[in-house]
Amino acid sequence: MSDEPSNKDGASPPKTDPRLARAARSIALLARVFEQVARDSGVSLPQYRLLAFLRDGPKRAGELAARAAIKRPTLTALVDTLEKEERLQRIADECDGRGVQAEITEKGHDDLEAVESALCAVVEELCRLGNYEEMLNMIDHLSERVEVEVERRLKKVD
Repeated sequence: MSDEPSNKDGASPPKTDPRLARAARSIALLARVFEQVARDSGVSLPQYRLLAFLRDGPKRAGELAARAAIKRPTLTALVDTLEKEERLQRIADECDGRGVQAEITEKGHDDLEAVESALCAVVEELCRLGNYEEMLNMIDHLSERVEVEVERRLKKVD
């Protein structure tokens, strides 16, 4: 008798391509490296995602939570911290007088640029492990696909 699990009809499930598992582990490890690099730059990854999203202009809390992949309760604490650090400010929502938006400050822009530069250095190191242009093009292509997929998933949640 085989030790492999089987599905309802008794057949063994298809084997997962080992490259997929290796890729998943590598992405998880890279996320850990990014966490450390960002922290060393004085910005956490959730703060980075939030500041990066605010780069394009003020946003309401609900939009920030969804787009920056941060849960609402965490968002409040994050915005409070970033406001105390003078990286963002709360401003009145022009469309809804009762609403509030978060807006990145000049200090926030400077800190965002610093952490992004440090993270770019990690990506550059990775690209130099192979053919630099080929690696960078593959990562860029993957980034475009990830952005489309994130947008698709966010629309399903809305």
